[in-house]
Amino acid sequence: MANTRSMVGILPSRSSNKVAITIIASLAMLLSCSLLAPIQGFQASRPLVATTNKLHSPLPMPSLGMALGGGDDTSSSSSSSSSINLSLIVQNLANQVLIGLTIWTGGSGYDTLVEHAHLDANAVLLGVAGTVPMLALSRAIETSESPFVSGLNLSTNMAVLNLFGPKARPVLVAGVTAVLASVTGVVEETVFRGQSLPAFTNQLGDGDILTGALFSTLLFAVLHTNPLGFFKSPEAFVDNSTLLVLQIINGATFCFLYIATNNLAVPIITHALYDFYTFYKTHLVDVAGQMEYAKREALMPRCSSSGIEKKWTDKRGEEWLAEAKQSFYLMDTDMDGTLSRKELRIAMYSYGVYLSEAQSEEVKRAADTDSSGSIDFDEYLEYIGPGGSRYKAVRYTLFGQY
Repeated sequence: MANTRSMVGILPSRSSNKVAITIIASLAMLLSCSLLAPIQGFQASRPLVATTNKLHSPLPMPSLGMALGGGDDTSSSSSSSSSINLSLIVQNLANQVLIGLTIWTGGSGYDTLVEHAHLDANAVLLGVAGTVPMLALSRAIETSESPFVSGLNLSTNMAVLNLFGPKARPVLVAGVTAVLASVTGVVEETVFRGQSLPAFTNQLGDGDILTGALFSTLLFAVLHTNPLGFFKSPEAFVDNSTLLVLQIINGATFCFLYIATNNLAVPIITHALYDFYTFYKTHLVDVAGQMEYAKREALMPRCSSSGIEKKWTDKRGEEWLAEAKQSFYLMDTDMDGTLSRKELRIAMYSYGVYLSEAQSEEVKRAADTDSSGSIDFDEYLEYIGPGGSRYKAVRYTLFGQY
């Protein structure tokens, strides 16, 4: 323990007002949670696939609660804006300005930033290196079919859709995201690592930096979730628990970078780059890219040589076929024109249908009539056509009834 105590010298020594600063910052963060929720993914959001269909399809989409029941929700709902949500962006920036008020007004936050953040080439290199494990974890979460992270992925997609709309705007979104990420990195690292860490170290840990790291990381994680969300439903509890664990890992990474380098600029850079990647990549690839791909494919003329598209158009109508096309290509996340078992399972999460791996394999086998290992569009039509929807088709496969 002696080693951890000796490291306190690398942190700010003036701590008489640090506890008060920490409490004020915590209250500010809690107060802003309801406003920050859309960008941080604190709330349950309408799934991207369902919302996307509302953007371009005149057909009423089934409600999530009826996903396996086969019912339809014919009530209308407002679609997401097709333009950038300027008011939401300003709102998020205003929250960060409020949380970091002492930075902008030359107070204790400014003093901490000036004294302990040293921007140089070494800090940039270490900051970039710090993003590597975080981006690796992020990528693993993005591609996971685990139901424990499905809600986190969906809420992130919806947060970005709400911010930037469904149309790709690479230059404009890059600029906005750079500002949001930079301000967030400066504010949150100054508050949590620059101020909260030494405050907890000196006040609760009696100079033990590990105690300070533990409590400042837990504070960071808790304030990046919605505590009330744990009590809304079992699904919300799982989503918030997953988010809490992820934020503990993120907070611990930022904390380690600060302690290891004795330079607040390093976690600031890592934090900003991580946020930039999350929102910019999600906008260009997962949201706008996927939606534009689905829309483009849905508008393509009939290309089935077997006449299956004509068959189901005659039976179900042009609108039904257009909706089926769009849903199929929204699920086709690798954009290869077919659905794998994994893509099918992940997509069904977005409709509120939680299939086990075995159940998704059973559904895939039922739809993949040529045993190719994936489901093409003709097979998809033949699978959902008899019941009229994917929900009824899945229900029939698993339970033997529509």
